[in-house]
Amino acid sequence: MKKLLYVLTIGLLITACQDTASSNNNSRQPKSSGLPYFGFHEIAPGDTSYHTIPTYQLLAQDSSEFNNERVKGKIHVANFFFTSCPAICPAMIAQMKRLQENTNDIEELQFLSHTIDPKRDSIPKLNQYIKDKNLDTHNWYFLYGEREYVHDLGRNGYMLNAMEDEEAEGGFLHSEHFVLVDREGHIRGLYTGTVTEEVDQLEKDIRTLIATEYGE
Repeated sequence: MKKLLYVLTIGLLITACQDTASSNNNSRQPKSSGLPYFGFHEIAPGDTSYHTIPTYQLLAQDSSEFNNERVKGKIHVANFFFTSCPAICPAMIAQMKRLQENTNDIEELQFLSHTIDPKRDSIPKLNQYIKDKNLDTHNWYFLYGEREYVHDLGRNGYMLNAMEDEEAEGGFLHSEHFVLVDREGHIRGLYTGTVTEEVDQLEKDIRTLIATEYGE
């Protein structure tokens, strides 16, 4: 029942956000990719302020500090996972790896994978996971932070569910979505990270965003 409620909640959230963004198309810049803006926003005369990813401080797999400045002015794709996940995470990481390989020509693009299980996913554990999966980290960061801090960033920052749940496989319930974030920190798309067709659409939307809104 908890899993069903979660799926329904995510579906309603995505639909509501898309409807909200669509109703305010006139407030966008003249050049628009057609991609929606997800999340809450504030409307002022002649301007609309959209939800942005909040300021955060985390550690990357090389133990360096990782914050918003590392992706400022760049498009990034984010997800939440944990290394011992027995369910959706292996498929998500495999799809992210495929997306990375297919977008190697996009120099600005960054990938962020946040562990929601820092108790077990220490920095050394994350590095072993990267080695075991043969992952390329030149633009893919595996991020570590206190559990509640990361869970809150998922829910209130990236609009993705992330929580401890004894009834869920592996002890955590989290979203299977990949999040597309533009150069200004706005969420522009949510894609099921276990479905090849949706990840292919994510690649298309990344390219459309760059070509249309940034003219490159």
